[in-house]
Amino acid sequence: MKKISFKKFYDEYGVFAILLVMIIIFSIATPTFLTGANIINISKQVAIMAILSVGMTFVLISGGGGIELSMGSVVSLVVVLISKFVTENNMGIGVSMLIAVIVATALGFLDGVVIAKIKVPPLIMTLGMQIFLYGFTYTICDGKPVYGIPASLTWIGQTYLFNVIPVSALLMIIIIILGQFFLSKMYVGRDLFAVGSNEDTANLSGINADRIRIMAYTLCGTLVGIAGIVMLGRIGSGQPSAGDGYEMDVLTGCVLGGVSLNGGKGNAVKAFCGILIIGVLSNGMSLLGFDPFMQKMVKGIVLILAVVVDSLQNIKLKKKVKVLN
Repeated sequence: MKKISFKKFYDEYGVFAILLVMIIIFSIATPTFLTGANIINISKQVAIMAILSVGMTFVLISGGGGIELSMGSVVSLVVVLISKFVTENNMGIGVSMLIAVIVATALGFLDGVVIAKIKVPPLIMTLGMQIFLYGFTYTICDGKPVYGIPASLTWIGQTYLFNVIPVSALLMIIIIILGQFFLSKMYVGRDLFAVGSNEDTANLSGINADRIRIMAYTLCGTLVGIAGIVMLGRIGSGQPSAGDGYEMDVLTGCVLGGVSLNGGKGNAVKAFCGILIIGVLSNGMSLLGFDPFMQKMVKGIVLILAVVVDSLQNIKLKKKVKVLN
C-alpha cells in the first residue's frame, strides 16, 4: 500500500480537514451552529470576503511580493460613491454601480502599473493607497454615513432566491467558479502562475510579466468593486468604514487556503475554503460569547500560523531546488 506523506496530505486536503474539524467542534459546542438559519447567515457573512479572495488570489499568485492591502478602502469608496450618486446626484442605480466598478478597476490598474513598471514594492503601494483612499472617502462624505438609498439597491445583499439562497451567496459561487476556471483552464491564467513562479523564465518564454501582473491587479480591482456593491446591498447605507479590516481577513483566508505569499501557487476554491474557515471561526466564537477583541486576537494567531506554515513550505522547496541543481 502506497504511503501518503503528511506534507502531501496537508497540501492537498489540509484546508478541507481544518474546516471539517472546526465545523464538528462548533456543532458540539453550540446547538444553534448547524441550524439552517445559521448556515445561511454564514454564507451571507463570507460572501464579500470570498469575492475579494478571488482578487487577492490573482495578486498573490502573480508573485514579486504581490499583495493587495487597499481592498477594504476601495470597498468603502465604492459604497460611499454609489450612495452619493443615487441620493445626491439623482443618478440611475445601474449607472452608479457601473461608474463605481470602473473606478475600482482603474485603481487596481494604477496599483498594477506602479508596481510592475516603476517597481514600487506592492506592500508600500497598496498600503499608501489604502491610507489615501480612507482619507478621500471620509472627505467626500464629511465623515458621515450616507442614508436614504432606495430599497432596490439592497436586493443583492438582502434578497433570497426561492426564499432560501441568498443572492449574494449565489454571486459568490459564480465568481469563485469563474476565478478557478480562469486560473486552471485559460492560457492567461497559466501565464500568471508562470510569472509568479519565476519571472525571468517567464520573460524568456515570451510572457510579458509586467502585463500579466498589471492584469492581476486590474482584475482584483474589478472584483473589489463588485464586492463593494454587495456590501452596500447588505448594510443599506453609505458607511465610510464599511470595508475596514477586510483585507486582513481575506489575506488570512487565502494563506490558509494554500495561496503562497511567494507567488506561483494558489487555487480559488481552496482560498474560498480558507475564507470559510475564517467565517466559521468568527460565527462560532460569536455564538459562544467571545467578545470582538478576543476574536481579533484569535484571527491574528491564525494568520501568523498560516504564514509560518507557508514560509516553512517555501524553505523546504528552496532546499529541494538547491539539491537538484
